[in-house]
Amino acid sequence: MKKFITNKYQIALDVIISLVIVAALLHFVGFNEFIDALVNINLFWLFISIVLLLGMYLMMTFRMKILLDEMKSPLSWLAIFKCHLTGMLLSDITPARSGYLATALVMHKNYKIPSEKATVAILGPQAYDFIFKIVVGGLAILFLLEYAGIENGWIMYLGIAGLSFVLLVMLLLMYSRKFLNFFRFSENWPFVGKIYAMFHRVQDHSDVVIKKTPILLLLLFITWTFKALSWYAVALSLGMTLNFPYPEEAFYFFFQPLATMLEFVPTPTLAGLGFSEAGGVLVLSLFGVTAAQATAFMLVARFKTTLINLPGIEEALKLIK
Repeated sequence: MKKFITNKYQIALDVIISLVIVAALLHFVGFNEFIDALVNINLFWLFISIVLLLGMYLMMTFRMKILLDEMKSPLSWLAIFKCHLTGMLLSDITPARSGYLATALVMHKNYKIPSEKATVAILGPQAYDFIFKIVVGGLAILFLLEYAGIENGWIMYLGIAGLSFVLLVMLLLMYSRKFLNFFRFSENWPFVGKIYAMFHRVQDHSDVVIKKTPILLLLLFITWTFKALSWYAVALSLGMTLNFPYPEEAFYFFFQPLATMLEFVPTPTLAGLGFSEAGGVLVLSLFGVTAAQATAFMLVARFKTTLINLPGIEEALKLIK
């Protein structure tokens, strides 16, 4: 009960901080201008962005299915997709998007997949995702520092540092027995001891990720193509154009990892809500986008995703029961 109350108040604090940041952002950009950008939204392009995002989700589902099949714990496409939606929904309301790990918990509790295999199916592809975000996001930062002349890039480096730390811990937990043995003292602790034992079993299966690396990298490219084009479709829905010397579609391949890196910084917010949007507005303003239109773009992109993730409530309720 104490843990529940603590979590409840922590979530309430995260909500308050996120809303304060968003309110301050809307005040800065002008609320009326923000509303003007929203009322003329093109629903066709918004629908296309949703279709593209669902395409991305299907690719993420496919890579989990590949790993589960290889580990002799098959699960249907639909079941994996539903588990994925639950994880994505929880990641929308947890600091550093840590709630996505609940995807493995839902697979284990609701579909009887061994916890270590479900964890490998989640963390393996996510490790490659993080490497991609760090590399591409880092290149985007260099471009901004050199080409666009941005002076205060420390907040973006903070995003890279946060994501790099998460990646390092993830890789050590999956592949380093020595690192895991540092926590041997917790072996007999309630709950923590179970997690320690589970990661020992994870390392017994983590070689499947190495084995499937070529197909995982191919799916990673397809996944982020869907995501980048989804963001581009959101921009088209708002009539947003960029002062960019290359095709605008290419911009979102670099902007998307850069913006989402800020969501992984462990701030007391709802997955970086407000924090990430402010960073996105700053970057877009360098390419001729008004602050109000950039804010509308960032918030539509976020809440469109959350809306798609809402069916994940079904598996979450099963988990609670």
